[in-house]
Amino acid sequence: MAHIPLSLPALRSIRLDLWHMPGLMRLLTNRRIQVALLILIPILLLTVFRPLLPIPGPLETNLRAMTRPPSFEHLFGTDRMGRDLLSRTLAGVQISMFVGFAVALLSLSVGLVMGTLAGFFGGVIDRLMMTITDIFLAFPSLLLAIGLVSVMGTGMLPVVLAISLSDVPRFIRLQRSLVLGLRSRAYIDAARTVKASQMWLMTRHIIPNTLAPLLVAASIAAANAILVEAGLSFLGLGIMPPAPSLGNLIRDGQTYLEQAWWISTLPGAVILLIAISLHFLSDGIRQVLDPRSRK
Repeated sequence: MAHIPLSLPALRSIRLDLWHMPGLMRLLTNRRIQVALLILIPILLLTVFRPLLPIPGPLETNLRAMTRPPSFEHLFGTDRMGRDLLSRTLAGVQISMFVGFAVALLSLSVGLVMGTLAGFFGGVIDRLMMTITDIFLAFPSLLLAIGLVSVMGTGMLPVVLAISLSDVPRFIRLQRSLVLGLRSRAYIDAARTVKASQMWLMTRHIIPNTLAPLLVAASIAAANAILVEAGLSFLGLGIMPPAPSLGNLIRDGQTYLEQAWWISTLPGAVILLIAISLHFLSDGIRQVLDPRSRK
């Protein structure tokens, strides 16, 4: 049999490198990503520079300014203890964004590793992994998170772990299905003919070609994690007072909706804007990374 020389560059699968200028330009010129950034960037800037803004701290009380409506002095109004609602909302956004991106990163990392192992090796590893994920997927995400937080306790770390554990099975399933579709490709078979190691195949061919859909799933997971965290805090199982969270801000104002609608409504509107922008971001990333969706 004649020897067919195969160089490593020839064995590399074709993938979009977003760190190169053409990829970045496609990202920045996508309409959905532009809308998402137009919403997210001002919120993030206000959150980061909140200590420098001429507004009271989120925990500062002023009994002379209780439940004041939005005004130039207090743009979001004040709550029942006279605390500035804009300051508390920005502090709550900081907590919610940290939870959302921590959950997305943790879920993506664990799902990437476990899904790759299950899909690439199959056999006992695959069956065991799928059995565990099926057990977790049998419960709705919010119900599973409530159960896990009830066991682990309230606070930042338990909330992140609880939401991540409810999201990881979906990432494992997604990664496994992507790996199953890739491991029989021609360039994988070509790499095997030159005695490429299993680790080399996974790190150089399999994983890089699964990152695009995983990034889309991660942005959706971040948005859902923010909503779940708000739901847990609203139920008194997430971030506990006096630390401000968007969920407990909404809960604090639910009994004052008729007299002080802004206490619950404005933090709720911020949650809605963040969730919509993250979903726009995920849809834009999908359009950029999927050649079939480009016009």
